[in-house]
Amino acid sequence: MTNPYRKRRGPWIDLTLISSIILLGAITIYLTVLSDNPLFPSSEETSAKEHESTTSEEPSIFPGVKIVTDISNDKNMPFAIQYPLTEYEAFNQAVNTYIEESKEYYISMMRLQQNVNELTGELNISLNTFEYDHYYSFVLTNKTILNAVEQQTTITTFLIDNETGELFDIRTLLNEDLKSLETFAAHVQSEIAKNAAYKDYIKEKELASATQPKWRLFKRFALKEDSLIIYFNEGEVTELEAGMPTVEMSLSFINPLLASDFQIEMQAEETIVPKNDKNPSKKRIALTFDDGPHPEVTKQILLLLEKYDAKATFFMLGSRVQYYPELALKVRQAGHEIGNHSWTHGVLTKMSPSEIQKEYESTEQAIISATGENSTVFRPPYGAVNNEVRKLIPCKTVNWTIDTLDWKHRDSEKLLPMLKDGLHNNAIVLMHDIHQSTADGLEPVLAYLQDEGYEFLTVTEILKYH
Repeated sequence: MTNPYRKRRGPWIDLTLISSIILLGAITIYLTVLSDNPLFPSSEETSAKEHESTTSEEPSIFPGVKIVTDISNDKNMPFAIQYPLTEYEAFNQAVNTYIEESKEYYISMMRLQQNVNELTGELNISLNTFEYDHYYSFVLTNKTILNAVEQQTTITTFLIDNETGELFDIRTLLNEDLKSLETFAAHVQSEIAKNAAYKDYIKEKELASATQPKWRLFKRFALKEDSLIIYFNEGEVTELEAGMPTVEMSLSFINPLLASDFQIEMQAEETIVPKNDKNPSKKRIALTFDDGPHPEVTKQILLLLEKYDAKATFFMLGSRVQYYPELALKVRQAGHEIGNHSWTHGVLTKMSPSEIQKEYESTEQAIISATGENSTVFRPPYGAVNNEVRKLIPCKTVNWTIDTLDWKHRDSEKLLPMLKDGLHNNAIVLMHDIHQSTADGLEPVLAYLQDEGYEFLTVTEILKYH
């Protein structure tokens, strides 16, 4: 007997149920097919494959450093990575963070490429290591290829004091001195601009922007034996065809800009020993300033010398006279003597005869162009001189008898005590007109010498009493 209260199911309900069954079946088939496709692994498989790599640690020729090699032969996301491992946790953490971020970027970008038929990606991070004293520079070259069109090569550097484990950067190298940074940045820009290999590829606006005197712009560099290398990424300051531009400058050239821990020690092979003076009661002294001219410090020193009616000798670098010819002229017009101090501030005793002559002659031409006069004396950088150098330099070679070590201490309050410690009659005093601390400490020096009755002479004048 039919229940009169039972309602019949509508046809639309049957249609909905049938459609749902068909849809679920289609999804099941699709997922089954998808799971069998090697180009589209499941999320669990993808996660696992990201870590399917072979990692090894090997000793290196550098004490305290191991080389880690991480290789994945995954045909979809291959990579080969090398990076350093030390005993210092902070350094290792910094390097590991960079490596993991590089891998994550590569893998995430490769996933986006998986809708193409053939994958052509690869990640390669290679390691180059340089040693300077107890400092290590690790240069990581990252070549990321996503496909035949999208690829890039970048440089990242890590520098460490291997005695303390402390990481350091360009601020440490230049003693956080903004004036040194300005000079350093100008040198880098100049070296790139005059490099024949980049001549036809330079992007002038980008070069000017990338070499502004800002700390953040000089993160990529390495110290090696006797030079400093600055790295730029592909396309950063030149067209891509130029490859990866680098600037390599000798440490002797930028020595005055460096913090004392990184400087080459000043070494005078022959310091002048004063001869007996026929008039020992007459006090004389020659103040000398090396490595300028500097656009700010030299001007301050000139004002102080004028205030105390003191004459001095400025041993100028040709590379800086080229930048500041009007300042070189101002020094000469103020009655001071100009000496030749080479072009690059290199160690002349390590150079060939032709290189020594070039150092002198190019600087001489810059001085003549700026002042209309020749230099009258020559001072070899670091006081490094031998018979070969003397034969090739056509004017008098002069070092010093008092080194104030202003280049090392960078402390205005130490300038006068250092002078007092070595003070003697007819002394030739070494200072540098590129350090603000020297300008700041000069007035007490001038006032003391004046009160003590010293006459201020140029080097040429005081040599008569040697």
